[in-house]
Amino acid sequence: MERPSPAGALPTIPPSQLTLQEVTPATRLLEKRRQQFEADERLEAAKTAYATQEVLFKQREEALKRRDMELQDSLLRFTKFLQENDAKRAKANRRAAEEAAARAEKEAEIGRLHAEAAGVRAQREATQAALAKISKYQAYLQSVVEAGEGFHEIDDILARHATLRAANADLRAQQAACAAEVEAVRRRAAEAAKARAAQGLDLNNRLASLKKALEGAQAEAAALEAAQEYSVAAAATRALESGQVARAAANVYRRCLQRSRVAHAADEACPLVQLEAVANFLGDLRAALAAGAGSAAAAATAPGAAGAAVMAVPAAT
Repeated sequence: MERPSPAGALPTIPPSQLTLQEVTPATRLLEKRRQQFEADERLEAAKTAYATQEVLFKQREEALKRRDMELQDSLLRFTKFLQENDAKRAKANRRAAEEAAARAEKEAEIGRLHAEAAGVRAQREATQAALAKISKYQAYLQSVVEAGEGFHEIDDILARHATLRAANADLRAQQAACAAEVEAVRRRAAEAAKARAAQGLDLNNRLASLKKALEGAQAEAAALEAAQEYSVAAAATRALESGQVARAAANVYRRCLQRSRVAHAADEACPLVQLEAVANFLGDLRAALAAGAGSAAAAATAPGAAGAAVMAVPAAT
């Protein structure tokens, strides 16, 4: 069955009616278009068939995937079932082994407890026998508590006894330690006595040599003491002379300050600076006297002032 031509389709010309001599280029072009149209229709039909087959293939693929997933799920469930059975069997075996071990442990514990019970019974019997033996001591201690005033309970007597025993043990230990220490001190004393005897002989020899050295040192010390006394006396003399010179320089310096018009420090303490200032003052005074030699009044006044300045030095000295 031929498909109807779509609207606007080109007219169909049978191939038998077309020859190269009879058709024009326009007709050949129309024939080419018709052939192209048919080829396009066949291509579209092939595409449709391919799409249909592709859909069918995809449906089959999906069905196969679902089947594969179902098989994998079944396999996983079966594997899980096997693993759970293995785990249950291993757990049952482990529990059976644990119960067997626990049973053996309980049986051993029962035997041990029976033995401990027998030991406890024997210990109880021994304790009862000891209690019967010491009950008389308890009665005695109770009578002591009732008769005495220093203890109010039996535990006080026992505590006091324990304290005394501990103190006795400490005293015995201290006595032993003291005895050992005394023995050690005796040995050290004997050794020290021997050492002192040897040291005494050595010291006597050294004392003799030191006496000789002392005599020489005393003689040398006497000579040094005499030299020191001489040095001290000489230093005292020099200090006295230096003090006298300093006082004289200060006296002359003060007089120069009173008469000099040149500004100097009033609290100057260095004798050399003071003497230098006095020398400058005398030099200025001589220059003034030489400059005023032509005037009789100045010549009469200048020697008097110079004489007063010169006479001040012997007076200060």
